[in-house]
Amino acid sequence: MNVYSGYIVTVLTIETANRKLSLTQDPRQQSSLLRKIVDRIRNSLEMKVVIKTAVEEVATLLDLDRCLFFWYFEDTKRIQIVSDRISTEKVNHKKSITAEGQTDLKYYPVAIFGSAAWAIAAQEMVINHGRIRDINNITRLQVPGNYQSLSLLEAHLLVPVKIKPESVGYIACLSEIPRQWSAIEIEFIQTIAQQLEIGIKQAELYEQTQKQAARERLVNQITNQTRQSFDVEIILTGAIEQILTALEVDRCLVHLVEEKNHNLPQFHHNSQKLGKNEANIGRSPEIFRRQHLFEICREKFPPSIDDFDTHGPITEWVIEHREAVIISDITKDNRIGPNQPEYEKAQIKSSLVMPVQANGNLHAILYLNQCSHIRFWSKNDRELAQAVADQLAISIQQAKLYLQTQKQAKESAAQAENLAKTLRELQLAQAQLIQSEKLSSLGQLVAGVAHEINNPVSFIYGNIPYIERYVSDLIRLLNAYKFYYPEPKAEVEKIEEEIEIEFLIRDLPLILKSMNSGAERIREIVLALRTFSRLDESYHKAVDIHTGLESTILILEGSIKNQIQIVRKYEKLPLIECYPSQLNQVFMNLMINAIDAVKESSIQPKVITIKTGIIKNSDGKLSVQITIADNGPGIPPDIQTKIFDPFFTTKGVGQGSGLGLTVSYQTIVNQHYGQLKCYSEAGKGTEFIIEIPIRSYRDNPYPY
Repeated sequence: MNVYSGYIVTVLTIETANRKLSLTQDPRQQSSLLRKIVDRIRNSLEMKVVIKTAVEEVATLLDLDRCLFFWYFEDTKRIQIVSDRISTEKVNHKKSITAEGQTDLKYYPVAIFGSAAWAIAAQEMVINHGRIRDINNITRLQVPGNYQSLSLLEAHLLVPVKIKPESVGYIACLSEIPRQWSAIEIEFIQTIAQQLEIGIKQAELYEQTQKQAARERLVNQITNQTRQSFDVEIILTGAIEQILTALEVDRCLVHLVEEKNHNLPQFHHNSQKLGKNEANIGRSPEIFRRQHLFEICREKFPPSIDDFDTHGPITEWVIEHREAVIISDITKDNRIGPNQPEYEKAQIKSSLVMPVQANGNLHAILYLNQCSHIRFWSKNDRELAQAVADQLAISIQQAKLYLQTQKQAKESAAQAENLAKTLRELQLAQAQLIQSEKLSSLGQLVAGVAHEINNPVSFIYGNIPYIERYVSDLIRLLNAYKFYYPEPKAEVEKIEEEIEIEFLIRDLPLILKSMNSGAERIREIVLALRTFSRLDESYHKAVDIHTGLESTILILEGSIKNQIQIVRKYEKLPLIECYPSQLNQVFMNLMINAIDAVKESSIQPKVITIKTGIIKNSDGKLSVQITIADNGPGIPPDIQTKIFDPFFTTKGVGQGSGLGLTVSYQTIVNQHYGQLKCYSEAGKGTEFIIEIPIRSYRDNPYPY
């Protein structure tokens, strides 16, 4: 615990050595003078102003050569001079510690007071009247800056200013020549010391209030940043920039600790200059970043982030003990040791290290470093740093929770998308199963009907030649009868008239010829049905594409009739490895759509064009291209993207299931690893292009 001591020091010149304090003996005048001095002391609530005013009043009142106020620290056995006043006569002979009578606030060992050091440590008043010495020796004495003993000064009066039992300051009056301190002077200085105690306490209370307000503002700013953004980089860079200014340190660094099961944001391994905060351009130091490290430093100090050891002794100690590290002089800390090039290169003299932790988790480590001088970290410094560390811990934890929530949300969205995709696939699979079942049943029905028709038709078609021969023989026999018996009996002539024998002889061959043509047509239809269904063949085989196209056209002949012109532009194709039955169904679906489209159009003539050819893909493999185009009204642009969706149809109720193009797309893309494209323009018709590889280069023994 720090113990403070303060002194006012008074020094008299030789010319004033025998001068006595001109304090009046009149109590009323003393009281009036005291009130004036106290009013000046209490005129401000700023600690430095209060102390400086007291020093100046005492120095003027006692006509002193030198007057000091200093704090005494029991734990370090050092003093800190906070105010210094030298008389005008001495300024030309002596060098002040700093300009305008202010010190640089450095610390000095209490031993510079020589034999008075023990009394200062005991918080007692020191009265020394001094003795006559060689003036040459006295005038060559230097101020405490060179650590020469102040005991060489002839007279001094050190009056304690006890703020708290553990906090003591001193008003120190110094004289280079002997001086007899009168009882009135001592009593008056003690009274001023008492009033100064009150003034310092009020100033301390005011400063505490101001520091508390500043601390709360800083914490609120960090909190507001957290509310505005969950980006760890934004939070940390803003926080270290503010604390650098608030605590007036030279370097501020945050190290994100990599703990197990903690996902840290990924940064670049090499250091990066982030630049200045846009809101503070022109007055803020630049911020530097390395993976898991953020640093800000004063302009006169180069960045040390590239040399920072993330496994250094202080870092490891904080990670192990989860406690703050307070180092006033890094050369005297056993954990760092005498040879630490990292600290030497960064010019660090003092360091305050705070663990940034919440709920038992260490998120980061906050390093506050002083480079310009050795710094004894005050209680307020530690409290402010701790408040910032606590808020940063909350902010980092919230940022991590936000990132975790975002990650879970993305995973949930991806899972939902996968589920939706699976559902669509199931619906499509269900639709395909239904369609496949329908097609299978239809194919079996067609095959059965074709088989049943084929037997009697084959019987009829096979017996027609015999009937023709028999009829020819009978006609030849009748003609022979007519030749050899030109005069038939009346009964025969009557029968000839009834049956119109002449017409029968001319018409009967024609009837037989028509029967033969009809039977041939039935046989072709049966063969086309068998070719289309292909139930008696394997799933995957090499077939002639043109045969499948022609069988499809033949089956649809009833819809085509003489109303639609079919234009064939076939190129010579090799046998194509495919699923013939499924591919024929694709031809059927596309042809039915083309027929329906041209029937709805008033354009004449109504034309459906079928083209085939060989193309080379981007990967160099050959594919067959089948194009089925019509000159119908075309497909509106707003529904072109939906034509392959399951159950989408533009036909009326009962006229279409909305599965034809969907099943066709799945057949070409999934089963044959090809492409099915649609190009359409309103008023100019529609073109469907099928592209499938000539040779199957994926093993897919079963359709799905």
